[in-house]
Amino acid sequence: MGKDKKLNAARELAGRLFDLKLTELEAMSADQKKTWMSQYNLLTEKEFEDVRRQVLEAKLSQQSQIGWQSIPHDIAVLVFCLASIFFSLKLGLVYGVAVLTMLISLTLVYFNAALYKILGYAVWLTYPAYIWLGFTLFRRGLPWWQVLGVIALAWGGTFLLQALITLPLQMFLRARAQSNKAEKNRK
Repeated sequence: MGKDKKLNAARELAGRLFDLKLTELEAMSADQKKTWMSQYNLLTEKEFEDVRRQVLEAKLSQQSQIGWQSIPHDIAVLVFCLASIFFSLKLGLVYGVAVLTMLISLTLVYFNAALYKILGYAVWLTYPAYIWLGFTLFRRGLPWWQVLGVIALAWGGTFLLQALITLPLQMFLRARAQSNKAEKNRK
């Protein structure tokens, strides 16, 4: 019975710690720790730290997986901007949509935390790419309002297109998983 109570206390603590912000969880003061441990006095300090460590790892993993889904957008924007700068807006649009579609289909079925750490920096490259694209389009003779329109459409359009492409792919993957589960249950 005592082990079950301890396990339930650890689960409840994990749930409550998971609700904290990552920074609060990482930089927990000694007083905060004492307060938590007084509420969950069935757990030893080592068990409390173990639960806290596991929650930290889970939150970091969750952030990485969420961030992984933004990789297609960032890479597609970079491809669109670079192709538009060096070639034309039409070619940039074609390449951007193709890359977005390909990367969405890959990121929905594959996750690599190490690769995310590298590709996650692509988001910071999109801002200079937008500025460079705007400067290039302005030098080609487009009025400022058209330049802003192209950049706004590139930014918002990739988010909208990503949502539209992701929806049928997610439905397909869910249907496939249900079919595999039903087939396993039949055997």
